[in-house]
Amino acid sequence: MSGDRFHGVAAGRVIAAQLGRKTAIGFRVSGLCEHGWPAVIRSNPFDISDSFNPNIYYLTCPFLRKKISTLESEGAIIELQESLIAERALAAAVRRAQETHAREWLVAAAAEDGDASGKQPRDVAGRTPRIADSRDDLLLKCLHAHYGFYLVHDGYVLGKMIAERLAARWCDDDQCRRLIAGEAG
Repeated sequence: MSGDRFHGVAAGRVIAAQLGRKTAIGFRVSGLCEHGWPAVIRSNPFDISDSFNPNIYYLTCPFLRKKISTLESEGAIIELQESLIAERALAAAVRRAQETHAREWLVAAAAEDGDASGKQPRDVAGRTPRIADSRDDLLLKCLHAHYGFYLVHDGYVLGKMIAERLAARWCDDDQCRRLIAGEAG
């Protein structure tokens, strides 16, 4: 689902309400929940101070952020990391996802610089734009980032594994409507 109806001030207001803070980086809505609210944004490759932002997909849905935080606190990162080490097919799928993320980051960065050629536009001090800014393609750090990538790339195997651990993919009571209206905190 596209987030075309959320842009400019409207998107900024909704995302700030979802996150409980304003963003320090430009973005566009990349995916909506079943209720029509932003669920994931694609952040600009550089923030407003021109600092490198390696992870362009960011999960904003408060329901999913809370659910995934619970998974992380229950040890899901360790369990998924062990699966990643043990299963060659999973490792290959994550490497492909990391390559896709890096390509998309480079295209976005080039477009931000006014050059859609896909060439690396600025000095990023040898950093690689990986999902969750991990040091290695196969090092899991943040399931939120991997799930945000999955919501934009629904074939992402690790994202599907995270989805299987969630009791529900979306809230059942349109929480963001109340949040945006100021009825919920």
